[in-house]
Amino acid sequence: MGFLDALNPFWRSEKGGIDVETRTVLPGNPSNVYCDNTVRSSKYTLLTFLPVNLFEQFHRPINLYFLFLTALQFIPSVAPVSPLTSLLPLTIAFLITAIKEGIDDWYGHRVDNECNSRWYSMVNMETLEIERVQCRDIRVGNVLLLLPMEVVPCDALLLLSSDKNGEVVISTEALDGELVCKTRHAILADVNTQRPTPSAATVDTFQENELDIRAAAELIRDAACVIETEGPKSFVNSFTGFVQVKSPHSSEEEEILIGLSAENVVLNSSVLQNTRFALCVALLTGNETRVAMTRMTPPTKWSMIDQQFNQMIIVVFLIQFILVTVYVTLSDTTLEKDQRILWYLSMYEGKIALDECIILLPLRFFALVSPMIPLSFKVITDASKALISLLIKWDEEMRDEQNHTEVHNSSLMEDLGQVEYVMSDKTGTLTRNSLTLKSVVTSSGKTFSPGVLHEASTLLRALQQDESLLHLMRVLVYCNTVESTQQMALNVTQPTMLNSPCFSPWVSPSPDEVALVEGATFLGVKLLERTRKRAFVMFGNNVESATVLKVLSFTPERRRSSVLLRIDGDLRFLLLTKGSDESVLPRCIKTLYNSKATSHTLTSLSSEGLRTLVSAYRYLTNEEAELWLTDIRKKEATTIAAERDISLAQAYDAVERDLVYCGITAVEDQLQDDVCRTITQLRTAGVRVWMLTGDKSQTAKQTAVVSGLVGADDRVIALTPDEVESMSLQEHLDYVEKRVNYALHKRQFQEAEKQHRTHSYWYVRFGLRDFVGEFFHHDSVLSLLFHTLYGTPSRDNHERFPYKSVVASDQDDDDKEEARSTTAVNANGGYVIFFSGKTIEFIRDSGNTELCANFKRVLLHASTVICSRMTPEQKSFVVQTVKQAGHVTLAIGDGDNDVPMIQTAHVGVGIRGREGTQATAASDVVVSKFCFLSRLLLFHGHTAYQRSAIIVQHSFWKTVALAWMQLLFNIYAKFSGVSFWDSFSIMMYNSLFTIPVTFLCALNLPLPASILLNHPQLYILSQRGRYLNMITFYGYVLRGFLHGTIIFFVALSFINDNVSGVMQLGHPIDRTCDFYLSCLALVTLHSCIILLETHSITLLHWLALIWSVIALFVAFYILWFFFRKSLFFGTLEKCQFLPAVDSRGGGAVYDTRRVFYD
Repeated sequence: MGFLDALNPFWRSEKGGIDVETRTVLPGNPSNVYCDNTVRSSKYTLLTFLPVNLFEQFHRPINLYFLFLTALQFIPSVAPVSPLTSLLPLTIAFLITAIKEGIDDWYGHRVDNECNSRWYSMVNMETLEIERVQCRDIRVGNVLLLLPMEVVPCDALLLLSSDKNGEVVISTEALDGELVCKTRHAILADVNTQRPTPSAATVDTFQENELDIRAAAELIRDAACVIETEGPKSFVNSFTGFVQVKSPHSSEEEEILIGLSAENVVLNSSVLQNTRFALCVALLTGNETRVAMTRMTPPTKWSMIDQQFNQMIIVVFLIQFILVTVYVTLSDTTLEKDQRILWYLSMYEGKIALDECIILLPLRFFALVSPMIPLSFKVITDASKALISLLIKWDEEMRDEQNHTEVHNSSLMEDLGQVEYVMSDKTGTLTRNSLTLKSVVTSSGKTFSPGVLHEASTLLRALQQDESLLHLMRVLVYCNTVESTQQMALNVTQPTMLNSPCFSPWVSPSPDEVALVEGATFLGVKLLERTRKRAFVMFGNNVESATVLKVLSFTPERRRSSVLLRIDGDLRFLLLTKGSDESVLPRCIKTLYNSKATSHTLTSLSSEGLRTLVSAYRYLTNEEAELWLTDIRKKEATTIAAERDISLAQAYDAVERDLVYCGITAVEDQLQDDVCRTITQLRTAGVRVWMLTGDKSQTAKQTAVVSGLVGADDRVIALTPDEVESMSLQEHLDYVEKRVNYALHKRQFQEAEKQHRTHSYWYVRFGLRDFVGEFFHHDSVLSLLFHTLYGTPSRDNHERFPYKSVVASDQDDDDKEEARSTTAVNANGGYVIFFSGKTIEFIRDSGNTELCANFKRVLLHASTVICSRMTPEQKSFVVQTVKQAGHVTLAIGDGDNDVPMIQTAHVGVGIRGREGTQATAASDVVVSKFCFLSRLLLFHGHTAYQRSAIIVQHSFWKTVALAWMQLLFNIYAKFSGVSFWDSFSIMMYNSLFTIPVTFLCALNLPLPASILLNHPQLYILSQRGRYLNMITFYGYVLRGFLHGTIIFFVALSFINDNVSGVMQLGHPIDRTCDFYLSCLALVTLHSCIILLETHSITLLHWLALIWSVIALFVAFYILWFFFRKSLFFGTLEKCQFLPAVDSRGGGAVYDTRRVFYD
């Protein structure tokens, strides 16, 4: 049991909470076995705050290092200075972090208390009276009365509602961020129609009129429900179980078994929308609700600069070890040599103790060099990252009409400046996800477009003669889960509901369904009303009604959805299906449609960038429908989730066969604003943009051309053939291997590999020119733009391939390939790899390691990669492949299927869209538009990386100089391990004297946004690590040694009894004068260097410079005034009157008038 697990009972409030596979719930009989409904999202309590927070802070190895140093200071024979020099800064640093965590957690306590104190209505099932109860006191089994616009306090099963069909519309915006409302169904609404032998013909509704609350409560009591449901789990979109209900149609004690699903359950944080009331029973409470169980800690991400810092620290440790070893050896040698001269020191009596040579002296010298790794680094870097994230949030150029950019993980700001690969989703990321029906094509080849004048009248006339068109239009209006908000408005009882996001013409969890229904309206087929059981459609002036028997919902695995219904006046049962062509066409009767014409239509529509869906239908006999519905009800009553999902999928697959193809629908999803410009800027900056989408191949290819991912100079190498469905596994692998070898041996790959090697020259990779300061000056910017090493900028978007052009493909004859390969690649061109999810799955499962290695090699050197039909897991795999190759990746998306790749990438960016907020919740940065990505990377990323690089290197420079002067002093102190600095100065140097100036590096602006955005090539400086690498870092370390040496010996030169100024005052200059002059010079030099290397000097920089120097004088004056018996007594006074020191200038300088006496 871990430390946190041991403390769990002290800060968790779920009394008696247990985790079981299933649980039995009796409505009206609350159980104390399960946890109460107290919600606690806070991390600490009053008792656990101190131990838990300390445990978390000491989880970091660097903090354990500082703790070890502090412990050394308490050993008198080891510590050269007071323990306060380490204890006080360590305490302050930990205290600042603890206060920050406490403040954040205090806000969580306030929110929890507000939530737990809400009042709700509860029905006493014995007296049928309504009682008031606080949210924290709700128990499993309580029957709750929910009113309009009331937040659901726990996970509850809907029993009855005021709606005659048992429908309840809820808003889940607080749960998943989706603005569209969802429909839930009360489980007891169909009890009157349940029979021991269910019949498909029984479709009567529960009651014709609405219920009142007391009548509904009586029905619940008479039903004597026994609910068997699964225990606490983190699956938000699934819920399994069953209810045993006493049959109202039988005189005997006969029970009905009803299966439960997610559509019968309302989750915590949902909001009731459309009914006067709803009665539900609490199933999961408190921290066992689905929402609470999904509050998982996101994967820990460390920035690349932090990982690089850890590598540099290892070398600093080696430097410390070498210095300690050398000085311990010199100390032993010196002590043995000077035993006779220093006979009066007791430590030289006899032979030197072994424990002093092996333990005491190494620890003492280690304590002297320990400031090389500064404790202030932890505080100042965290604070600077927080400031940088605020600057991104405050950027008005990255704000739309409603939202600004959000930063969820401020520790990754530097990685934005080192991104090499951008993995982007298509729908909702590159496109608007605002869908419009553009075309309807029947199986006979007729095309209808909603935007054409008089098209509706033409279609209505054709309906009488074309049966396929009739069924195609039925698919558009029936095969969906849309809700009419006009019907919702009839049940509105509170004016505040009018402001609900649900009030639009139609709402549905799928934007495609809304586009199809609205497009059908423009074609003269209008959906009038749609409920769970009934649907009414107007074909011109004729109204058609239908009874909905079963909806086969869409899933990513099936890639289709269906609905089983019966048209009034027709005794047959009709199954309508729509989905992807890969999913629907293989289930259609091939002899009833022209496969070549259909394939040509799909290709033609996809080439225009349209999203296509194939529609089909099938008639079922009464016997077949009744048997299938009976089987479905039995399988839905299964409580084991895995078995239930498999059995339902098999049942759906059994009925969705022998379909009749009736047509194709094409929906347009336009590009977002400035997508082409953004992609052009990123590619010019050396960032490779890949598109990973679940859409079909042709649509993905055309979107790549329209968006500028594929240019005129690029050559497409397809690893997925067009006839992939008819190919065997081995044939597919042979084709892939052939194309991969083609890419490896052709000129375009050789040119790309050569260009990759060009950027790997040692003087570029290690940034030697950065160290000498070539690119720290504004004058060298223009010369860099046209440097032959980086090449010229890519062509602007207007020079790219026209949007309606077709990109060159490599699937022509071999002789044509050979001829084109010599001209396909130039300075601005490259090759583009295209493949589908099926191809990557085959390669992974093939076991051919050589093919896998070559495949990865080809991908990494491609200018662009287009992936279609990708599953979420495959998207994550592609990102992980690039990540394992050592490249910095960024994934951007807006949907739930993008969450895995967002969490896998170094930096995950979520876009606020219409597909929920799971992507934004899992991301590190949230933006509103794709076009903000260029400013986020090229300006904020580049600037953040340079700022952090300066802060890190300056922090080590100033502490290396401090520690090195300690060792230089020991040369004159017989290598005894004494400290040159006193305890007070060491504490103040890394806090009051230098932190304000160093922190202002976070405000440094080396280049304005206009230059960085207009010249994207400058991004290469941060992308290649030009500002922070081994050479630049150890260049700063070397500069620290150099400056420390100069300051020490210049100050030491004043220690001479023959100096005239000293003789005139009558006081000799001792070590404290030398120390004070060195400290003053070091602080002033540090401030001046930062001021000189800062590109944008503000008033804050001047104030920080003045503060650093004045703070030193004030601090030493206070020390001298209050502690006159200290070693500093009179030191400041003596130094001020030295003719060789200009105290007004803040530093020690030589005086040419110095006179030396014999």
